[in-house]
Amino acid sequence: MVSEFYRRRSLALVLFCLAALPALTFLGEQVPSNNDIETWLPRNSSVRTQYDQFCSTFGADETILVAFEKPFPDADRIEALTGRMGGLAGVASCWSRHQVIQAMLKNDVSEATARERLVNLMATADDSLETLLISINRHGITHRAETVADIRHQLDYCGLNNAILAGAPIVATRLDRLGSREQAAMLFGLTLLICFLLMRLNIGCWKTSAALMVANVLCIELTLASIWASGMEMNFIMSSLPVMVMVFTTAASIHIIGHYRHELPSEDAVGRSLICVLRPSMFATLTTIIGLVCLAVSDIGPIPAFGVAAAMGTFFSFIIGVFLTPAVLIACRYVPLQEDLSQKYLQGTAMFVLNRPFRILVPGLLVTAICSVGIFELRSLISPLDFLPASDPVLKDTLLVQKSLTSPTSIEAVIDFGDEGSSFVDRLREVRTIESAIVEVDNVCHALSLADFFPEELSENTLSLTKLASASAGDSQVSGLMADGSRLWRVSIRLRNDDPSVLRATMLALTDRCDGMPVHFTGIGPLLEQAQGQIFQGFWKSFSSAFVLITIVMILALRSLSAGLIAMIPNLTPIILVFGTLGWCDYPIDIGIMMTASIALGLAVDGTFHFLFSFRDSQRLTGCRYRAVRQALLQTGMPIISSAVISGTGLLALGLSPFRPTMRFGVLMFCLLIAALVGDLLLLPAFLAIGAKRKRLSVPAENRARQSRIAA
Repeated sequence: MVSEFYRRRSLALVLFCLAALPALTFLGEQVPSNNDIETWLPRNSSVRTQYDQFCSTFGADETILVAFEKPFPDADRIEALTGRMGGLAGVASCWSRHQVIQAMLKNDVSEATARERLVNLMATADDSLETLLISINRHGITHRAETVADIRHQLDYCGLNNAILAGAPIVATRLDRLGSREQAAMLFGLTLLICFLLMRLNIGCWKTSAALMVANVLCIELTLASIWASGMEMNFIMSSLPVMVMVFTTAASIHIIGHYRHELPSEDAVGRSLICVLRPSMFATLTTIIGLVCLAVSDIGPIPAFGVAAAMGTFFSFIIGVFLTPAVLIACRYVPLQEDLSQKYLQGTAMFVLNRPFRILVPGLLVTAICSVGIFELRSLISPLDFLPASDPVLKDTLLVQKSLTSPTSIEAVIDFGDEGSSFVDRLREVRTIESAIVEVDNVCHALSLADFFPEELSENTLSLTKLASASAGDSQVSGLMADGSRLWRVSIRLRNDDPSVLRATMLALTDRCDGMPVHFTGIGPLLEQAQGQIFQGFWKSFSSAFVLITIVMILALRSLSAGLIAMIPNLTPIILVFGTLGWCDYPIDIGIMMTASIALGLAVDGTFHFLFSFRDSQRLTGCRYRAVRQALLQTGMPIISSAVISGTGLLALGLSPFRPTMRFGVLMFCLLIAALVGDLLLLPAFLAIGAKRKRLSVPAENRARQSRIAA
């Protein structure tokens, strides 16, 4: 007998798990982290291939702009700082505005023209900022945090710690700090405390609640150790994984405890609880894993990794939540609480749903239909700046630079002259023609190429062989603007507005304006523009794949095509309600939000399985659909509610994360889980109650006794 096994082995099983916890914790701490912005951009596309080739050809594509507001530091201090910055291991070059102007003057560019060419790149029209432009080398990109720390140290050394810093390395370093293990540990600790207190309120025992929280930690460390063993890396999104695993484990434990209460004082209460929970929990785990694995269709790197890691965590949650919880209950000698008011309220709700199903269905389906219109208004958004908190100093500095100078998002034009035997001057003229076409696009505020370091009037006489050789060899002042001799030329384009919709229009305008010219466009800008579409496509692909596969599982579990299809209707309700509302409010879908639909669908089906299996068992015992709906609500209602509330509140703690996608993920998952209660405990019972009438019981006394205990 199962109960006998747990009575004999519970303490040994609990002690074994406690002994394994330190080793699993050690392995879990070995998982490396990778929060590079590039990992969030599309992986397998021609746009990404072109960008990687561009970086390989022209060197690293990351710069830092250091700006000073008035009163400006004196010129000697600026030049000294420039020299010190240029000597850092992670810095390829550092230019002051004065040095760039001097480089142009050496090539006979007039001073007025040189200053004008730097407006919106290193100077403002009203000369309100003094700037340095730092180019990061490959070592600096590999060690961004150290390089940024070295730059800040040099600023402090020179007494210029009031400088404004902007650029991709600054944002990436800040994001890396916000997504660090330390930040995730703080959120996890808060979630653990919240779940512990809610568990204590739910089951009424401090000792058992504490033991169940230790079981949650065991499941989390087992998941992290598996991530380490599989060679995956942690990132911003993966930092929310411990919280998810904890709420999954807690949900499974609550269902076991709920059925354990109903089966007492039977000697085989544990065995009967496992029998009642095992089937629906297996199917619920399978559907949740399906929802998570369907995230693999996304081309945004961390999302498929999150799906696989969370699927492993879901499996471990099922094992520990279902099979370890009985051992904890026996070892802690758990005694359930007596009947409380919540069960009485649930009885009243059950009678209302049974006697007035259309009062539930008509308004519920009407609101769902209205929200469904908003689904067609959904749009996507991916922007590294959008990952930062609104009050973050790095965001404020970046927005100041964007407003005063230029957007941090760049588009790179690569001009390929191929094998044609034109002279350097002819190519310089062609580059200038292409650059002139580029700056005519409305959203372009600045373009920089090697041609800007030479005067307007070009001839073989005005360009000495020394200057040509210097330019062709890649003078340090213009390095990265030309490659492969003089075959490949680069035009770096800065934008006024890098909003996704504007960026897409800008790319189309640039392509149209340069039609027929030997140029193609790459850079972070085109990658971000492509990522908008990837997020939206990934959202629909992952959700539709999860919906189809979960529907198949539902049909197989219920052994009925019609029952499986009807059962999926209430599970779509929370998705339509929440995402339809987002569409109506014009709230964009980001990386965090796009994952929630598939996960929420799998979680919503969890309550559906528990309810339907209980309903089917009750109908088989009583032969009355009316009584079966009522008894299924009374038996599974409180565990479903407790599971959703504890899990949702635990995920809501992610709303305190300074990393915005994680914050939105937690808040939206809370909304989806609470909305799922409407589908599981109102709409689904109301569908089943249509036309149901109470029948007189004509079942054996043994079954009547069991039914009275279940109803209680």
